[in-house]
Amino acid sequence: MIKKILISMLKPGMYVSDLNNQWVPSNNASRSGKIGSQATIDKIKQLGVTELFIDTAKGLDCPEAMPADEQKQVQAQQLESLQLQSDAGTARKRVPVSKERDRAEKRYQQARNVIDDVLQDVKNHGAIDVAAVDQTSEELLESLNTNENALACLSHIRSKDTYLLQHSVNVGILLGIFGRSLRLDPKVLKELVIGGILHDIGKVLVPDSILHKPGKLEPDEWDEMKRHVTYGEKILDVTAGLSEVSRSICRLHHERLDGTGYPRSLNQDKIDRFGRMAAICDVYDAVTADRVYHTGMSPDLALRKLVEWSIFHLDKELVYDFIRCLSVYPVGTLVELSNNRAGVVIEANRRSPKHPLVRVFYNTVNRHQVEPVVVDLAKANSRYDIVGTLDARQLNLDITPFL
Repeated sequence: MIKKILISMLKPGMYVSDLNNQWVPSNNASRSGKIGSQATIDKIKQLGVTELFIDTAKGLDCPEAMPADEQKQVQAQQLESLQLQSDAGTARKRVPVSKERDRAEKRYQQARNVIDDVLQDVKNHGAIDVAAVDQTSEELLESLNTNENALACLSHIRSKDTYLLQHSVNVGILLGIFGRSLRLDPKVLKELVIGGILHDIGKVLVPDSILHKPGKLEPDEWDEMKRHVTYGEKILDVTAGLSEVSRSICRLHHERLDGTGYPRSLNQDKIDRFGRMAAICDVYDAVTADRVYHTGMSPDLALRKLVEWSIFHLDKELVYDFIRCLSVYPVGTLVELSNNRAGVVIEANRRSPKHPLVRVFYNTVNRHQVEPVVVDLAKANSRYDIVGTLDARQLNLDITPFL
């Protein structure tokens, strides 16, 4: 049986099935194996792990821990409560996601091009074109205001070779969606998006041999990887025209409320609201992405992990706000319907989270693809309900053509 325990409960002889630290996939530390000594436990603590999962079938038990099935039930109840608290106040007049898609695609690609130019300029010791970044953020926000789901769909169409470009755009988009749901001032919204776009700018100064290493990073390599935050701060410090909000996102996005983050190990009193928001958006996009050393998780699973990590690392109230704004079935979630069909969510529904817009393309009984059709589960004449979520990888499905 899989159980979740605190690091203080870990003892030699237990079998760790998951270190529960996927929010830092670059560390690439081994996450499973039997604990042989206290020294191993000490090394795990040094990784910043405060809670993890053990497999009692492969090692010693921990009677005080809550069984995994009970944990899942608690999480399901928490997420269910968020459905009932959905923020309908952010609903606005907007065009259908299908009509916004072409324009959103052009703006997403333009944003990637701008970031690519920025990275090249910094690498060549040039200055950041703040005007171009500013214009890009305005265009992304305009698309989000028209229908945020179009850009949300595009953020799930990924390539391992351009991760840094996509991650930068995606974090900017997520911060824009998040900030809109919190009804932040338009000026602050743009500063959030700019900060998201530039939050990882320091990685351009990390050697490629470390940044793209497919295997486990050595301790000195991991130390260098973590310096990307400091490098980014220094770059932005000499860049005129950036707000303190944008700078704080770069400075704070890897800090954690319990002091286990980096580069300064700040506690919650030293991490402002925007830094906390950035941490949530950065983690969500990172753990849902496929990397050379990391298999991305589904959006709905990522939300459940955010709830777990909010116990110590992330701001719990903001995590729940984030889940409300993405909905319990976020864009990109593969859902199973009551008519033995499955499809990918292409438009979330804040007013009624259980009834998103779904592109149905799979027969779950015969296990084959069917002619795609868009189903609006919110329509009064819709005869189908969501009965659960599915793992596209286990079914050997590529959902990107249907986003």
